Amino acid sequence: MDDLQVYVIIGILMFIIGLMLGYLLMKRYYEKRFLEVARECEKVDTIVPLITEMERES
Repeated sequence: MDDLQVYVIIGILMFIIGLMLGYLLMKRYYEKRFLEVARECEKVDTIVPLITEMERES
């Protein structure tokens, strides 16, 4: 019975670590994309690149 508890705890910890790592990686990716789109919007002085990015992501 102790082995089962250990495996369940390890599984739960791996699941939580995976969720946290996935969240951090997605956050970093979308922050980078947002900054690139913001620079492009600033360069052309319109929001068209932002609309194009939103269409691409949806």
